[in-house]
Amino acid sequence: MIRKSSLIRPSSSGTISAYIRPVLDNQANGGIYANHVPITYPSKAASSTTQSQSPPPPSSQQFTNITQPPTVAQPPQASLSKSPLARRRSDYVEQSIFGQSGYSPTTVRTSIEYPMLSSQHFVQPPPPAASTAMERQEQRPRHHASSLSVAQPPGGAIVIAGKSYPTPPMIPCNYTVSFWSDTQIGMSGLKNLGNTCYMNSVIQCLSATVPFARFFIDGRWKAAVNLHNPLGSNGAVANAFAHLVYDLWQQQSTYLSPYPFRKSICSYAAQFSGSDQHDAQEFLSFLLDGLHEDLNRVLRKPALPSPTPEREAELETLAQQIASAQEWQLYRLRDDSLVVDYFQGQFRNRLQCLTCKQTSTTFNTFMYLSLPIPTGRGVTKVTLKQCLDAFVKPETMEKSDAWKCPSCKTLRKAEKQLSLSRLPPVLLIHLKRFSFKGPFTDKLETMVDFPLKDLDLTNYMPPLLPPNMDVQGLTGHRAYADDDPRRQVPPFKYELYGVVNHFGSLTSGHYTAFIASKGGWVYCDDSRLSQANPQDVVGRPAYILFYRRVKTA
Repeated sequence: MIRKSSLIRPSSSGTISAYIRPVLDNQANGGIYANHVPITYPSKAASSTTQSQSPPPPSSQQFTNITQPPTVAQPPQASLSKSPLARRRSDYVEQSIFGQSGYSPTTVRTSIEYPMLSSQHFVQPPPPAASTAMERQEQRPRHHASSLSVAQPPGGAIVIAGKSYPTPPMIPCNYTVSFWSDTQIGMSGLKNLGNTCYMNSVIQCLSATVPFARFFIDGRWKAAVNLHNPLGSNGAVANAFAHLVYDLWQQQSTYLSPYPFRKSICSYAAQFSGSDQHDAQEFLSFLLDGLHEDLNRVLRKPALPSPTPEREAELETLAQQIASAQEWQLYRLRDDSLVVDYFQGQFRNRLQCLTCKQTSTTFNTFMYLSLPIPTGRGVTKVTLKQCLDAFVKPETMEKSDAWKCPSCKTLRKAEKQLSLSRLPPVLLIHLKRFSFKGPFTDKLETMVDFPLKDLDLTNYMPPLLPPNMDVQGLTGHRAYADDDPRRQVPPFKYELYGVVNHFGSLTSGHYTAFIASKGGWVYCDDSRLSQANPQDVVGRPAYILFYRRVKTA
């Protein structure tokens, strides 16, 4: 990946952030969102080619009415003149956009405040022979892998099934993974930049993931950026996300423009540029993957050997809990970050030949559970439990999906079954509402009834092992404290704190979000925030569910 230039933003003191419009005098009229009004769902999805509407600086009476922003004149053709007075096409485009968001590009901007390091931690490469002005301003610290202070688990190695795996050099961890209870969420609306409702709804839910958001708000992310990971963005994605979440929690405006954040994202994922509608689940996956790679603590990923036939045979006989723990430790030798800590879990995938009964078992990590929605003639409503049951239900693999059995040495009819083996502190559930048939997509409008509280997944997890078997086959593994939500000890109970909704079709739909905040719910429809009733949260448009694990006595 080509390294991008440093993202810069206004200082948090003395100037107004690039994301925020001038503070609106609306405190006397109800604060950041108006008193409760019935939620009006869109009756007709907007076309993907239609420009999204955005309100002028709203008063409390304007939260339910969004008007069309002033039309921006088409920028002139880029000048080819080499004169210093000539202006680039991008100058007109960016200034017109900033003009709508209330931000002046003449604001004095400072570079990112990365943590101070001693001189021995810096690598000072000579400047390139011909560098751009932006490149000459790049002043990010560059950690040298051989001199950076790294965290090493006791013993410096992990022994799994009699085999020793050296622990790689890692960036020290400076936070504690924790439970959190229902609290007041700092919120502002987000301006729609042209069919960017898919992005806005996801950002609101991630910002409401309190300990995850606090890591960025407090600035701890700066010491966690991995500048050696070729799969990362050298901290650009983390930087843009941190600044946007920080501004959301400041509540200095009724709504703000996420233009700088989107600009950074599009520089690494061009598919999200333009005004096309996108899938919120696809964007959520990209953003969490990008944050993970930016914050991956592993500085040098070790090359892990492919499983030997002996190891594959061992996985068929080991207790699921032990095999799961072993495979999880192997995975974290290469991938270990804040995102892994909070969002990633693991499931077991087992295939069994229906002829000779040979089995093959693998363990896979997941960022979210994609649950099928059971369908049938006359079925208009199902429960989340029915979706979970469909996920773990055995599936027959035959015909074009037949399995080549390693024992029979030929294609055989087989049974495939998924089962949960590890659950994360934050469980993301993606309801599979879209199916693809060639160039066409169908959407399931089936109502899924899901609980706001007391989602108990204990029965979907393997039971506890006897104490003497708890760490069998593991040496140097990480033990979690009793109050750590990553600890795989029942019960596994969850509460809902965020929902991404989808209306319309995949190409011409609209996304909104519900956020739990201090005993109530807030409905987020781009720049408009309004109080919501709990019974409104469980609805037919629900698409992505955000659950947090709760601490039990």
